[in-house]
Amino acid sequence: MKRAHINELNITRALAILAVLLIHSTSTPVTALSSESKLYPFYVFFNIFPKFAVPVFIFLSGFVLFYNYIQKDLTKELIVSFYKKRMTQILIPYLFFSIFYYAAMQFYVTHDLSLTWHALFSIEFLEKLLIGKAYTHLYYIFIIVQFYLMFPLFLYILKKKPALSPHLIWIGFILQWVFILLNAELWQYPYRGSIAFSYILYFLAGAFLGIYFEKYKSWLQLKKENFPITILFIWCIWLFSTIYNIYLYYFVFSTQTYLANSILFELVFQLQSLTACIGLLQFSFWIYDKWSNALVNGFINLGIVSFGVYLLHPFFLFLYRQISTGGNSIIYHLWSVGGFIFALFVSWMIVLLMGRFFKYHWIAFGPIPKKFPYK
Repeated sequence: MKRAHINELNITRALAILAVLLIHSTSTPVTALSSESKLYPFYVFFNIFPKFAVPVFIFLSGFVLFYNYIQKDLTKELIVSFYKKRMTQILIPYLFFSIFYYAAMQFYVTHDLSLTWHALFSIEFLEKLLIGKAYTHLYYIFIIVQFYLMFPLFLYILKKKPALSPHLIWIGFILQWVFILLNAELWQYPYRGSIAFSYILYFLAGAFLGIYFEKYKSWLQLKKENFPITILFIWCIWLFSTIYNIYLYYFVFSTQTYLANSILFELVFQLQSLTACIGLLQFSFWIYDKWSNALVNGFINLGIVSFGVYLLHPFFLFLYRQISTGGNSIIYHLWSVGGFIFALFVSWMIVLLMGRFFKYHWIAFGPIPKKFPYK
């Protein structure tokens, strides 16, 4: 029996992609501006507050996978069908945009089509492709591919040992920290952020809520008559961990001093991200219930195409940043805000139009439905 579609998840995706755009559009100001600037703290705030973006997307992946598959029989046909879908949904778009961004950056540097073409057949490109480094934001897609590869094993274990399901969050926390500590002390792999175990806490937290969604649905809906103290506790942790994380990064950015205690950064980031996953999902239910239909449907629309927007927006942000501000501080701040708006709406419109009018849009953006759900 197919489980009910949850429109609120698309609102969470929309909030997460807006967070991604905030991070990327403020990345230049936090490195280029002097910490003496009056608006510098605001740039740091809008760069660090939304750092939960990638963990939230990974959380949603775990949620959706286990929500849809936990009640199905694990058969050979199911596994084959699962991998076929993921091939078109994520692997082919990952290959497409890895080639696109690597070639675009090579041409930007060399202005030579011949050198660009040869670069695509280089060992360097192959190495970057295999670790999600063909362009800065593609590491997330590489992580999701790893989780997709591991998913049938997770599903098999939970079907064989269902008693593990209530403990998935703790298991994820332990696995993530074992990996972090082993890498720090033993392996010292430099691209740890491209390995799925760096984010397995959020994936398994999503899996837990996907499995037990019906049980906790009322807990997510934020109604006066059903407002457990645990919600307030989670929000307080989210608030304090976010403030502390902003403070840590502001200290690092403004003093150009790197704190030796990376464990502290990691723990604060985990607290901020895990509580944000729950908080944003609750906020999405509230938006769906209380906001106007026009705004809700706008969020749903953006959430559905968020994967394509994620893949495409850095290109338009890069083009936008070729515009000179002429050294005027007011124009610079307006330019910074404009980058967010330009990258969001141009990417959004292009993905929508490609999905509507181009049959093979899935090569770049994955499948886009002909009809969007709406409230």
